[in-house]
Amino acid sequence: MNQKRLDTLFEAWSESRLTPSEAAELSELLRSNHEALAYFRTEASFHGQLHTTLDELNLEQASAQPSILVERNQKLRITAVLLAIGLTLVSLSWLMAAQAEHLEIKPLGIHDGNFQILKGHLPKGFPTETFKWGGDPSEIASASGHATALRFLEAAGEPNIPNSPHQSCDVFQIIDLSSVRDQLLASSEAYVELQANLLDNRSVKGEPIRFIVKVYTFEGAPESIAKHWPPQEDQILASGAKFYVSSGAKPQAWQRITSRCVLPPTAGFLVVHLGAGSAGQPGQASPKLGEQFATDIRLILHTRQNKGEVASR
Repeated sequence: MNQKRLDTLFEAWSESRLTPSEAAELSELLRSNHEALAYFRTEASFHGQLHTTLDELNLEQASAQPSILVERNQKLRITAVLLAIGLTLVSLSWLMAAQAEHLEIKPLGIHDGNFQILKGHLPKGFPTETFKWGGDPSEIASASGHATALRFLEAAGEPNIPNSPHQSCDVFQIIDLSSVRDQLLASSEAYVELQANLLDNRSVKGEPIRFIVKVYTFEGAPESIAKHWPPQEDQILASGAKFYVSSGAKPQAWQRITSRCVLPPTAGFLVVHLGAGSAGQPGQASPKLGEQFATDIRLILHTRQNKGEVASR
């Protein structure tokens, strides 16, 4: 086992910058190398820290003290164990996969990704139905060449957590995976890409604002998730997030952001999460919002299937 290469892939995954070729390389390594699997099992005891660790990292690392950076690097190392939970489950199901495989790429399930159907304000609160947008105060507006886009208006706290800080304005959509369940079960590799165009339209430089593009994977049916949001760490099969920090003024152009998340065969539904808010320490209140936008939201499914399975259809 090439531990140095594993560490490099882990770090790329934890920062949501793993390329499709690297994702395939890592998946193959876990499927074929028992030493790597054993390593993951040993580290899996840390799994309770994974998701909160990733979200709580301070994105303004350039201004941090060296001691803080060392601590954060250690946290990133722990966060890599997220791969152990998601990919190890997948790899155990794939150890007997055939040598020849077929790659499929297809759009997956986002409803109204350009916000052309919704009018006015988004429904308030976490959505109670699949394929519906909902969340913190937001509205549909035009912005910089787009007739319709999501406008983040105001940060809010978590409704199920009393006195939680108003750290970000968050919008969600639940994606039911029933239509692709057979495809996931037959796949030897599966992940999703969540893509979004983001814009900080402030003409004057201001406080840094962090955008988030994140996708969560869950087992089971999506009906109860609205009552239990935010979820406990042990409810999440896997997640992937990408952050973009802007202080306004420039470039004042749309930024295309992509995050990736592994889909284990047991995945039942996803939650798509878009947000804008504080770029500081966890709990820090968000700067004033209203000139931050998102549009052209896409969810793309990547699966690799055995040629024998494809031929039998």
